[in-house]
Amino acid sequence: MWTFRRTFSTMLDSQLRLRLRPFEIGDWSASAVIVAPHPDDETLGCGGVAAKKIASGAQVRFVFVTDGAASHRHLMHPETLRTTREAEAIEAVHRLGASSESVTFLRLPDGAANHHVHEITDAVVSMLNSWRPQSVFVNHAKDPTSDHVAVNAAVRAALRAYGRPVTVFEYPVWYWYHWPWTSLWGDLPNMWRVTLRQTIKTAAGLRAPSTLNSLAYVGDVIGVKREALAAHASQMQRLENQDEWRTLSDLSGGDFVGRLLADYEMFTRYEINI
Repeated sequence: MWTFRRTFSTMLDSQLRLRLRPFEIGDWSASAVIVAPHPDDETLGCGGVAAKKIASGAQVRFVFVTDGAASHRHLMHPETLRTTREAEAIEAVHRLGASSESVTFLRLPDGAANHHVHEITDAVVSMLNSWRPQSVFVNHAKDPTSDHVAVNAAVRAALRAYGRPVTVFEYPVWYWYHWPWTSLWGDLPNMWRVTLRQTIKTAAGLRAPSTLNSLAYVGDVIGVKREALAAHASQMQRLENQDEWRTLSDLSGGDFVGRLLADYEMFTRYEINI
């Protein structure tokens, strides 16, 4: 059933597509480093752009900050989940078109990135000095989870310390977890609190046009992005006989994942060190 929420989100989406600046030709061929707080954020936030860049011949590297071992820690041993999620991340990167050599794991504990900000900063500075990318993609500063907040702060600090000109694209993931993109009620237990807080912070999506400024069409590679996301099977598929195993598709009845699998990826873009 089509609801007011869906109508409102469709209207907002149309306004965003009209107001945001499309990617330029050079953006698609620019080398990039994609920093992901957890395995799957790279695909959710900018998997379409990554796939198109790689297909165009651009050098794209992936940095996974935390090990993702806390996502289902009450249902699977953390070491098993850690190993599983690393393998899934490599497979997702393969499906986006890149090789295993393009992947770096910092292996910091999931849920504790805020205790390792200086370590993340130092690691990213070292990689930037070695790789000299033209662009850096990092989760958005407005993403609400603690790991995402810490990773964004660490990467910003690393970029300042690096000192060379770079184009930064901040990609929203959990930023979208609010009404009208997701329902306010009837979600998984306790998640309504996250939805409500984020809805208030974003003024029910009305602040998005002033928060985001860049738009990339990825509808032509949405199948590739879907396949890459499916590679993160521990996050997308319920284990057999594990009814408590929650997946991303359980969030808001699939609306959260649906938002992140739209034909456009949106960013806050800015130049640093110019």
